[in-house]
Formats: sequence, structure tokens, C-alpha cells
Amino acid sequence: MAPVQAGELYQALTGGGGWLDLRYRTELVDQDNLPRHSAANTLRSRAGYATGSMHGFSALAEVEYIFHIGPERFNNGNAKGSRYPLIADPDTAELNQAALRYEGPLQTTLILGRQRVVHDNERFVGDAGFRQNMQTFDAVSLISRSVPKTELRYEYINRANRIFGRESSFGDWKMDGHAFSAAWQGWRAGKLTGYGYLFDIDPRPDLSSKTFGARWDARRIDAGGLKLKYAAEAAWQSDYGNHRGAYDAGYYLLQPSIASGPVTLTAGYEVLGSDGGQGFSTPLATLHKFQGFTDVFNTTPPSGVRDLMLDINYQRTDIAPFDVLRIWAGAHDFSAQNGGDSYGQEYYAAAAIMFRGVYTEIKGAAYEADGLGADTRKLWLTLAKEF
Repeated sequence: MAPVQAGELYQALTGGGGWLDLRYRTELVDQDNLPRHSAANTLRSRAGYATGSMHGFSALAEVEYIFHIGPERFNNGNAKGSRYPLIADPDTAELNQAALRYEGPLQTTLILGRQRVVHDNERFVGDAGFRQNMQTFDAVSLISRSVPKTELRYEYINRANRIFGRESSFGDWKMDGHAFSAAWQGWRAGKLTGYGYLFDIDPRPDLSSKTFGARWDARRIDAGGLKLKYAAEAAWQSDYGNHRGAYDAGYYLLQPSIASGPVTLTAGYEVLGSDGGQGFSTPLATLHKFQGFTDVFNTTPPSGVRDLMLDINYQRTDIAPFDVLRIWAGAHDFSAQNGGDSYGQEYYAAAAIMFRGVYTEIKGAAYEADGLGADTRKLWLTLAKEF
């Protein structure tokens, strides 16, 4: 490597760019098995800077500050025995990301430090972006695209910096984690991804597991004005690391969709199995995206869960003065994987607009319990702006 010149270093340090994003949210929760209703008004500010590149090296740093406005009439996840329902947006100030990046030969990237890690659709590893405090990881990432039409990636994860914040007694997780994936896009019909996740979680041995699976994302087919596609996935999970006991549980997904103009109809059947009272777990996932917005099934029940869902989405980008207009709604029917007992149903509806760079969203969801949990109703109003 050639010697680094002072001017070259200065140009790299100052030749990058910064960012700031603000997000205000009001969240209301009414849960029948708790005596009080939660109401949280929170503001998240996130600011960062990424340097330019020098001999393939660059760096970034990002800080995050979250605080509530007005009375704290909600359970922020850090107080046991609260009489309020959970709204997992605690006050916190954190170093969200701090990483060194190297773009090497043969289209290979190495990232070292605190970073955002997202695998595929975030079902197993994600950033939990809906919550105010993003989930990041202290990790080493290696990503290679040297093989044509293929992406190979590996992460060693030492710590999960979770949404509950560093001051929580059950927030961040020290762990010994390995995440592998290989995605092949050489077929015209779609993309095939194989993966393996080995998580040994120090404070949560019940969630330590090894998972191996594959996902197929079919390319869109145009037929008579309709656009058809589907995703299919299967995985198998068993005990790993410091897990006490032994279990084997499966995961299955089939998700077809059909679109006509601005309207997309998506159906889904997702199964998280169980064995001996231990459910298939996805502890590092972006959980709010899956199995209902009320988050009743963030932890898989001992008898597993089957989720039969339907979603309808309407989205336009050509209606002035809005940049984006989106309306969507849907329903879930939940039941036990073992035994088939009914758990309950969720219904949701939402609308969002993007106008001059300001994102506004209103979303509501209601879970009607029928054998698991309690009736739960949630409402969110979100305003966000990136600079």
C-alpha cells in the first residue's frame, strides 16, 4: 500500500457527508389485562457522519438520542411490574454506529465495529427500525460479490444493542453469534438464498439456537395486466451453545401476491413450530414486521404459532402534491402449531404520505384474544424528516 499523504487523509476525512433525521411519534395502547392505558410521546434524533474513502478505507459514526415529551404514562420496558402496557421506547442517548469499512479487491467488503446488520427480509437478523431506538450490533462483517450473480456474507456478532437501551437490565445482549448467507441470482425465475444462524446468547440461554434454512423469492410474472410473484421459505432450528435442554422445531412460509396498477393483494401462511414446550425463536429479528403490529407474538408461544394473513396495499407516486400516498389494511388469524387451538385475530389499517420530504403515518391495530393473551388495541401517529 502506498504511503498516506497528509492532504489525502484530510480530503478523505472531510470529503464525506453527514445526516440528521428526526422522528416524533405518539403511541397509544389499551390492553385489557392491565388497569391503565399507555400514552407515549417520544422524539428520536439521529445524527451521523461518514468519511470519504482512502485506499478503500472509510469510517462512519452515528449517535442517537431519544426522550419522551410530557408525562411518562407508559411502560418503557425497563420497569418490572408496571401497570401500563409496554411501549418499548425508553429515554436513551447512545452511540448507534461506529464502524470502519474497507472496500477490498474482488468486490469484497469488510466492516468492523458497531453497525446496522440486515439479512434478507429481516426475519432472522434486522435493525428493528420501527422502534425509536434502532437495534445495532458489535460485529465483524465480510461481504463478497466476487462470484458473478452471487452474494456471500458472514457476520460474527459479539453484542446485540437492542431497543430497550444500554441502561436496561435486560437490554443489550452479550453473545457469540455467527450469521451466514449465500444468495444466488443466476436464474431468471428468482433468487435463492441459503442461510445459517448460530446464536449463543449469554443472558438468554433459552433463546440460544442454531438455524439452517433456505428462501426462494420468485421474480415477478406479468400476465394479462396482472403482476404475480411469491416467496417460499423453510428452516430448521435446534438448541445451541448454552441452551439448557434439547429441541427441534421447524419454520415454513408461503407468501403469494398479485398486483394490478397501484393495488397489491398479498396472502401469507407462516408457521413457527415448537418441540417440548420450546418455540422456534427469532430473537434478533425486526419483530414488528411479522405476525401482527400489536406485537403479541414477538415471543413464540410454547405450542408454536400459525399465522394466516391477508394484506391489501394501495400506493401512488403520481398524485400531486404528495410524493407518495399509501393506504393499506389487513388481518391475521393465529393458532397453535401443536394442537391447532385458536389464539386470536388481529385487524389493522394504516395510511401514509410523503410531502416535501416529511413522512406522516397513522396506523391502528386491534388484537382479539381467543385463547392467548389479552385484547389489545394500539394506535400510532408518526412524523419523520431526514436532512
